[in-house]
Formats: sequence, C-alpha cells, structure tokens
Amino acid sequence: MKILVVADSHGNPVPLKIAKKYGKNFDKIIFLGDFFDHGEEEFNVQKENFLDVMRFKRENPSQVIILIGNHDANYIVPGFYIWQPDHEKEIKKLMEKYIKEFDMAYLKGKWLFSHAGFSQIWFKNQGFRDLTPAVISRLNTALHNMDFSYLQVCGLDPAGNDPEQNPLWIRPGSLIQCCLPGFNQVVGHTAVKEKIVKINENGIILFLDSEPYLRNVYGEIDTETNNFSVKEFKEIWM
Repeated sequence: MKILVVADSHGNPVPLKIAKKYGKNFDKIIFLGDFFDHGEEEFNVQKENFLDVMRFKRENPSQVIILIGNHDANYIVPGFYIWQPDHEKEIKKLMEKYIKEFDMAYLKGKWLFSHAGFSQIWFKNQGFRDLTPAVISRLNTALHNMDFSYLQVCGLDPAGNDPEQNPLWIRPGSLIQCCLPGFNQVVGHTAVKEKIVKINENGIILFLDSEPYLRNVYGEIDTETNNFSVKEFKEIWM
C-alpha cells in the first residue's frame, strides 16, 4: 500500500494542499492531527481549514485517515489545557460533531501512524500485550464513543517528555528511548531537525512535524516494499 502522510497544520492550508496535489497517486492519505492552536493563524482560518479537511475526508472516506492530535483532544478531554479559551466552546462543538471522522492510530503491516508515537511502556500500562489491528480498532472505537481513557496524560513531565506518556503527547526523546519494538512509526507533534531516526535494525521513526508557518514536510511510504521518503513541499505561497 502506498501512503501519503501530512503532519500538523494548526490552521495552515499547506498540508491539505499537499494531500490534494499528490493524493491521487496514493492508496491512503493520513493527516497526523493538530488542526487548532499555536497562534500561527487566526481562529477563523483554523476553523475553515478544519472544515475543509473534514469535507475532503467525506469526499474520500475510504482513502483519507484523520488522526487526532493533542491540540484537538484538548477541547474534548476534561482537564486538558485550553490554548484558545475564547473559542473553547466552538472548537469543542466542532470536535464533538466530527469525532467519528478521527482515529487515534492507523496500522498497516509494520507501519504505525499516530500523532506523537507509541511508547512500549505506555502500551503495556494499558494492559496490551501485542500490537494488532484489533488493538488499533479498540483504541479508535473508544475515541469514536467519546471514551477518553486512553488519552489521559501520563508521567511527570507536563510537556510530554516521559516514557509513560500517551501517543498524543510523548516527545521525541522519550519515544526514541522506548518506542514500541518491531514497528516503524510515523509521527508529527514536535518539529525536529533529524526527520528520519533509525532505532535498531528493524525500526525507524519518521518525524514529519515542521516549523511554524511552513507546515510543508510530508512523507511517502510503500508498506509492501518498505521504501519511504521525507520531502518538503515547495509551493507554499501558491
């Protein structure tokens, strides 16, 4: 399967532009979440971009996968920090309306996609033993049913740099230290200089988040051949 992956937008239209421009050449298009916050774009721009992505999903329901990010979950999971309190109610309504369009993770073969990454410590703490399609389905179904038990913030570091942290919050340092073995992971969440990190002989992590106001990094993956590439979209201002 050929998969196109775009990362955090925070209201920036570039990830959707990438999906529309190149998506016809891929079996799946995955958005890694984070459609709100960060102050790069005014709220009305964030909202319109979010709705554009939802329309794109509904026009291509079997091709497009939308994963939830921490800046999306903030508005529906009780107790999370709210970045835009003036727009909290409206974002909450949007997230609740479209919650069934979101997934927590996607798995194809040995390729695992999520917003921030799966730590083996977090995974075991949830009572899971092996990562299978059934486990991914369980996580996604819980989200669709507004069951947020798998989205609770874990660990002691408020920024998420803790091996116990969940797949929406964990930071690259902790993920590299304790990533779920046996899988290649593709994540957004945190912009890092090194986009491709080899964990061991059998696994890599692709970090696709990019700098604010650019949001132009994307990934191309063939799950059958395990060929992959990380690219930058050059037509940002067009």
